Amino acid sequence: MFRRYLAAFGPASRRDMVAWSMMHVPEISRSLDHLEPLLRFRDEQGHELFDVSGAPLPDPETPAPVRFLPKWDNVLLAFAVRTRVLPEKYRKTVIRMNGDVAQTFLIDGFVAGMWSVEKGRVVLAPFEKLSRSSRGDLEQEAAQLEAFISG
Repeated sequence: MFRRYLAAFGPASRRDMVAWSMMHVPEISRSLDHLEPLLRFRDEQGHELFDVSGAPLPDPETPAPVRFLPKWDNVLLAFAVRTRVLPEKYRKTVIRMNGDVAQTFLIDGFVAGMWSVEKGRVVLAPFEKLSRSSRGDLEQEAAQLEAFISG
């Protein structure tokens, strides 16, 4: 189970695995011992991160493409520390009190707004003013999503 989790969401910490699986750290640690060889990293705070061997890791300078995430997307649910993709100031807007998770879009790897579909058109609700370049990329991706929805 953790090999599949890491293949989808790695690198990830033990805390991330706890949040995702609802298991306890000792159980996770024993499981990780049986999954060798795992890649091990440290994040900016010094926490140990794990990933499967051979997992693709893009160059840190690689720009992240614009992406639309559906409701309940695991990118927003699979980590204990969601600030890797969801700025804290938007958390309560995106993840509501009843646990509902909104449809969002990512710009440069971070949640930058929400989206919906009205009469077959993607409606964008950015949290802040977007650069012309980001707006263009977002509209291009929205056009592809509209084609998929109508297709």
